[in-house]
Amino acid sequence: MKEMITERLRLIPLNAENLKLLIDNQKELERRLSLKESATSLSTEIKQAMKIRLSRLLEDEENFIWYTNWIIILQNANCIVGGVMVKGIPNSDGEVVIGYYTLPEHQGNGYMTEAILNLKNWLLSQSNVRYVIADTDRNNIPSHKVLKKASAEMYKETDELLFWRFT
Repeated sequence: MKEMITERLRLIPLNAENLKLLIDNQKELERRLSLKESATSLSTEIKQAMKIRLSRLLEDEENFIWYTNWIIILQNANCIVGGVMVKGIPNSDGEVVIGYYTLPEHQGNGYMTEAILNLKNWLLSQSNVRYVIADTDRNNIPSHKVLKKASAEMYKETDELLFWRFT
């Protein structure tokens, strides 16, 4: 399993078995990975997004890193602080889409910016990736701040969403 190490974090892409555990039994996943138990569980909305990731991952397990959730572990506390979901292999324009979440008790510490910067750099180093795309709810100001700090540019908007791009 490929793992990324940053100054404060570890990013681990979950295989199908571990992604299913994160969705269905987060405490068991944490136990299996020898992590400290999280204070909060994932929201229903995030679990639903992960179920979509899992169904796509199961269709192409060989390329699981392109369809899964990369959990973000704070190294000094050995606990999950959030995750970044990669939403599929790059399309014909070289675009790959990501989504992300930070557990509430870990928000505001710069962990997501650090994680996205590192994952974005790795994604853009792949020969078939030209752009990393993130979409956010128009009113999700903390998410906008993360993307700005990570040097994303807003390039498109709808009534509900803002679309950001890394090149």
